[in-house]
Amino acid sequence: MTRPRRAGYTLLEMVAVLAVLVILGAVIVPSLSGFYGNTKQRAAADILRTRLAEARAKAMERGTPFRVAIHTDKNRIRVAPDTEDFASIPADDPPSYNSLATEDTLDEATVELITEQGDERPADSGGWLTLATMRGDGSSKESRSAMVSIKQRDFAPIQIQVRGLTGQARTVPASTGGQ
Repeated sequence: MTRPRRAGYTLLEMVAVLAVLVILGAVIVPSLSGFYGNTKQRAAADILRTRLAEARAKAMERGTPFRVAIHTDKNRIRVAPDTEDFASIPADDPPSYNSLATEDTLDEATVELITEQGDERPADSGGWLTLATMRGDGSSKESRSAMVSIKQRDFAPIQIQVRGLTGQARTVPASTGGQ
């Protein structure tokens, strides 16, 4: 007497298909992370350049100096009027053009001021290091250029030079001297 065949899959067939899916996943997932590359790092560089332009525009429009600073925790960029209470002015979230202060927290990237001999810039009481202070005429109060390094794990740093007197920012090739 023969048994009637049941429709379905055997346990062995299901395990084989599952094994193939696991192997494909192990091959594909690492390549997906490479697809995003250093987007967080490039976004941080764009934020820094945007905030420098924003500070210049606000200083010229309002006739008061605006400061662009990075925090010593290497994860925050801030724009606010250059006053004694720079660090305590509440930042708008989300920021707009009319915001008095804006503060960005970087995701998976860090920003660091590279100082030269004789150009040490001390942090203020809030832990902020000044990159540029834009005046009402569009110039920068700082006479020396500042170099900023933006880093993301597993990628070469992006270096941005903030020029003294003008406050213009440009991306420069990363130095090979241990950066």
